[in-house]
Order: sequence, then C-alpha cells, then structure tokens
Amino acid sequence: MGVPTVTVCTDAFMSLAREESKNLGMPELRIVVVKHPLGGEPVDGVLQRGRLALEQVLHGLTHEA
Repeated sequence: MGVPTVTVCTDAFMSLAREESKNLGMPELRIVVVKHPLGGEPVDGVLQRGRLALEQVLHGLTHEA
C-alpha cells in the first residue's frame, strides 16, 4: 500500500517471519532480527538490543530496499 514498514522479530522466528511475509504477498518485507530470547534477559541487555534494532528500523523506513 506504499506505507514503509519494518517487522521486528527474534532470530528464532526469522524463518517463520519470512515464510509468512511470502504467504501474505509481501516477499520483500523488511525484517529486523534481534537475538532470541528477550524474556528473562537483563534489562540492560534488552535495551541494547532495542537500540541496535532501532537503527535498523529507521534505516529500513527511510531508505530504498
């Protein structure tokens, strides 16, 4: 629909995310991957992963594929 979009998932679900994007007719969907798991991880580690993911999300939203 022309709306820049980036999906964020953990590496454990990357294959599923890619397969579903194809099944839903969006094979070029931009996906940012973070290390699994997030649950049970120290807050500082999760925040660091979030910062790294944010950079990739912003790039995905503002640059051509």
